[in-house]
Amino acid sequence: MDQEQVVEQVVELPVDALFSAYFPLPYRAVSTFIIGVWAWAITLQYLTKLRIDVESLLRFNRQRSGPPLYRSVYEVAGILTMVYAISATLFWMASNGSTYLAFLGLDILALSCFVAVPAIFFYPGIAFHRSGRYRFLRTLRRIMFGGLDRDTRFADILVADALTSYTKVIGDMWVMTCMVFSHKSVASMPDRTCGGKYVVPMIIAIPYIIRLRQCLTDYLRSGARETTHLLNAVKYITTFPVIILSAVQRTYSESDNGSFLGALTLYNLWVLCMVVNSLYSFYWDVTKDWDLTMFKVSSKNANLPHKGLRSILYFPSPYIYYAAVFVDFILRFTWSLKVSPHLYFFNKQEGGVFALEMMELLRRWVWLFLRIETEWIRTTGSGRLPLAMSEAGTGLHEAKD
Repeated sequence: MDQEQVVEQVVELPVDALFSAYFPLPYRAVSTFIIGVWAWAITLQYLTKLRIDVESLLRFNRQRSGPPLYRSVYEVAGILTMVYAISATLFWMASNGSTYLAFLGLDILALSCFVAVPAIFFYPGIAFHRSGRYRFLRTLRRIMFGGLDRDTRFADILVADALTSYTKVIGDMWVMTCMVFSHKSVASMPDRTCGGKYVVPMIIAIPYIIRLRQCLTDYLRSGARETTHLLNAVKYITTFPVIILSAVQRTYSESDNGSFLGALTLYNLWVLCMVVNSLYSFYWDVTKDWDLTMFKVSSKNANLPHKGLRSILYFPSPYIYYAAVFVDFILRFTWSLKVSPHLYFFNKQEGGVFALEMMELLRRWVWLFLRIETEWIRTTGSGRLPLAMSEAGTGLHEAKD
């Protein structure tokens, strides 16, 4: 009878609370990080198959006799996944009433995983793929202050762009840290107001500030002549009104109805800023980051074998590019789920928030394939790689032309 009562109590929990009980915030944050490592390994392997030398683009010096970079990344991903799987399994066993694990405490299990996975990844004393992990740590430390190394510029930009896709996850990490210091359970529903209503928006803005500073650095290094860097900076500037208006809407109360900006006005401004930012970012992805021509009007583009693309294509089918553009457009507008009253739960429920985080990671993954391919075409075409490095893509490069 006691077991039946326990089952009934679990079933009667709200869906949101049930989701957080079985998949609490620490495990969600760690899972997105591990998924990112797996995605990077797959990207490296597939681009290597296409004879795109990603290691040369990233200026990653590896012994040519050693295993390819993607195998080392797979090894890292596998080890982190094993640690995560052991911890998650113990957590689920404990949450289901295991008498052997109950003394550990659900919070300790969840937090130990959250600490262990980053510690294993960043600790340089561990042998597996030490050079790559140390290189990533140095890059992360450099870009956190808006740095942009001249020699490894492309790698710095890729990492900084990846951080902009992890903004929600970074916000979750702050919420979780605040809950720990406030003596609240992290194995339950997260308190998203912990630490104040404006702290999370400020933290979310940091990755965009990093990219903004990198764009301005590029512009100044060009002697204030390359306006493309300024236009790229504008893309990140359009993010800040969205963050500010989102924070203001969350703190809006009925007593503010007599203020200069009412609830409807704030909402309409938010929608307008989101549309501008999403359209601008989508245009930049397609035209600038991927060098596709579907938004360019030129007589040269009319003679392309595949309309709207470019003359050099490494991926086996042009439909891959059209699909990438479609996916990027759809996922750039995931915020519109909040507009529909039928889909508003995506932004209010913990499961919906996690789904949106995963959608953004998918968008960034798709973006990454074409962004690296584009950089390879630009670099080999301009001769900026040493001859030994650029030879790998020369034959295919000319065959595709």
